[in-house]
Parts: sequence; structure tokens; C-alpha cells
Amino acid sequence: MEILNERDNFSSKLGIIAAAAGSAIGLGNIWKFPYMAGQNGGGAFIFVYLIAVVLMGYPLLYTEFALGRRGCSNAIDAFGKITGKKFLNIVGYLAVGTVFLVATFYAMIAGWVIYYFIISITGELYTITPNVELATHFETVFKTMNQNAVWPIIGMVIAVLATGFINFSGIKDGVEKYSKVLMPLLFVIFIVLIGYSMTLDGFTVAVNFLFKPDFSALTPGTIISAIGQAFFSLSLGMGLLVTYGSYVPKTENLRAISRQVVIADTLIAIFSGLLIFPAVFTYGGSPAAGPSLLFEALPQVFAQMPGGRWFGALFFLLVIVASITSMISIFEIIITCLLEKLHISRHKATVIVVIAILVGSLINILGEGPWSHVTLNGSTIFGFLDAITNNITIPLTGALTAVIATWFWKYKNMEHELTSEGLYKSNVEGPIFFTLLKWVIPPIILALIITSL
Repeated sequence: MEILNERDNFSSKLGIIAAAAGSAIGLGNIWKFPYMAGQNGGGAFIFVYLIAVVLMGYPLLYTEFALGRRGCSNAIDAFGKITGKKFLNIVGYLAVGTVFLVATFYAMIAGWVIYYFIISITGELYTITPNVELATHFETVFKTMNQNAVWPIIGMVIAVLATGFINFSGIKDGVEKYSKVLMPLLFVIFIVLIGYSMTLDGFTVAVNFLFKPDFSALTPGTIISAIGQAFFSLSLGMGLLVTYGSYVPKTENLRAISRQVVIADTLIAIFSGLLIFPAVFTYGGSPAAGPSLLFEALPQVFAQMPGGRWFGALFFLLVIVASITSMISIFEIIITCLLEKLHISRHKATVIVVIAILVGSLINILGEGPWSHVTLNGSTIFGFLDAITNNITIPLTGALTAVIATWFWKYKNMEHELTSEGLYKSNVEGPIFFTLLKWVIPPIILALIITSL
């Protein structure tokens, strides 16, 4: 097999885990998981989510790692390269197209969060007109921000340029270096915040909400949402792990790395719920507030808490860090494709990606504000893109990846790569998860996608 020369690599196992976890542990956990759980009944949603993570997410995660390392190329070409069937690269194009759409609304949300961090520190967020209800005040703040669109655009530009700067420096000196700094910072902030949440009166209520499932709340929509969230949170079906896999040395144990990423990601998702919902239940917020949970419901909570101004600022700082760690990975997928498809320098590729995401994010921001009258299938531009990627393209790409790995690449080749050519022993999970990948996961995903349409 032809191996591309002069490709950058991760320098350590810690760097690999930090970068992969940085992608997984991001907005998908802190912004999306809590509101998805809140909208879908809490415990029942989490029950399905955990099953999806173990039986679908984990084997797909290490499969994408293995495909990437074996292909030793970008997320588009890897599929055709390992199978010898170039037409299968269409799955790579679908993944990269999906991740670009995700990048455009991730950057928009990062812009929102940066603005809220600033006005939380200054106290402006909590300057409430007398006789105005808290809910009305924060709803007005959010709507005014979007209608004016100035601060979301400024925040988005800051987030995109900061991410571009990191990716500009490459894998070792950029992605890996900054992931090693940002991920520990994220964990430290998390520990501080969740420690405080545990002291709140609503902590027990939150635990019951999250871990006592009401199975009567389960619907086909809840199931597809939980599976879609598992895929979204683990960054599956977006070419990310295929890309990062191509930078992983042959000596590393892909299954062990995958387990560590899955465990870290799942813990942070659950911890996000334990961080947010105790405060929501303590101070009368709504767990089903939806995507605006961070921007309307939680500020109501912070406004009533002792020291809430600073607690809120620290929380929004956490989300900023999570946004950047997610976007670093997303940018890298597209940059790697441009590097190897167009044969241009990393610097030029980074500039192209930054400009493209700036334009796409601007459209999303305007779609939530001045262009909010423009709807697609009854949703704003952002709402439409979120639904399409979460419920259709991400799970579909995951299903197609499983089909390619099992029907075209075959078990022997897959195990050869996963065991680093015999360096690590195969175990009983190999044939079990291969069977799931081949016969169970694709039809379930396709059935659920059809149900959601």
C-alpha cells in the first residue's frame, strides 16, 4: 500500500486521547446533551443513549480510527484507498460535507457564548429592569442579541480565528499542543462547577430526573434523537476519527484509545447534566427549554444564585473552551482534505477553511436574527441544519462506514489493523462487535432514519 510521505503524526498517546476527546468533549456534551435530555424526558433518553454509546458508538469509533490509520489519508480518500473501490469515497464526501455544516453552527454558538461570557463578567447580563420577570428579561437579551447580530458576529469571528490559528501550526505543534492544555483546563473548570452544583437543593431532583427512566416517555423520535446524540457527541460519521486515525502511529492500541475516549466523553455528558439540572430545578428553570437552555434558562438560575455573576462567567468560559476543542478537530478534517486533494500548503488550506466557515457561520447568524423569516421545512437555517445533520447525515454516514468496514474491508483486515499487526491481542469483543457492525447497526440506523423523516 502506498503511504503518503511527510504526513504529520501525533507525538504521544496522551496527545491522541486529548485531541480525540477534545472533539468528542465539546459543545455536543455541554450545550446539546443537556437540552436533548431535558426535551426527551431525562432518564429514558439517557438509557437509550448509553446503550447506543456501548453497542454502536464504541465499535464505530474504533472502526473509524482503524480505517483512517490503514488508509493513511484524508477522510475522503480513505474509504476508496483501503477497499480499492474509489466510488466508496462518496461516503467521505458525505462526512466532510456534514462536518462543514456542523462547523458553521458550532462557530455561531461559540459567538453567542463569547458574548454571554463578556456580559456576565461585566454584570450587564443581570441588569434587570424593575417589574420585569426574569424569564422575560433573558428571553429579550437573547432575542436582541440575535436581531442586532453584531456581537454574535464578533464572537464568531474571534472563535474561528482562534481555532484557525491553532490548526495553522499543524498536528504536533497546533492540534496536539493546544489540546493538551485546553482539555485539562476544561476538566478543572468542570470539577469546580459540579462541586458547587452538588450543594444545591435541586441536586437530588436532578439525579432522579437523569437516572430514573420513565419508559412510557420513549417514542421513535426519542430513540433516534438518543442515537443521533450518541453519534454527534462521539464525533462519529463526520470523518473526524478517520482523519485523526491517519495520524496515529502503528504502535498505538486503537481499541484502548477508543475505550478511553468513549468513557471520558460519556462521563462529561452525564456530568453536564449533573452540573446544569440541579441549578435548573433549584431555581425554577425548565429542563425542556431546548437549544436556548444555556442562554435563557440558565441565566435565570445564575441571577438568583449567590455569586451567580461569577458562576455564570466561569460556566460560559467552560463552554468557550469546549467550543474551541470541538472546532479544532472539525477544522482539521477539512484542512487535511484540502492539503491532500489540492496539494496546497497547510497555511493556504487553513485560510480557505477559515474564510468558508466565516461565510457559512454568518449565514446561520443572520438566519437566527435579521433573516429569521427565512425558513426551511418550518425551521430557521440553523434548526434545519441541526436536524439534518443529527438525524440523517451523521447516522447515515456511520451506517455506511460500518457497511464498508465489514462487507468490503472484511474482518481479517480490520483485526489486523486494530491489533497493530499482531502487537496487541484480539479478544472476544472483536467478533461480537464485528457482527453488530455487519448485521445489526446499519439496518437499525436506516430504519430509524426513515422513521424520523
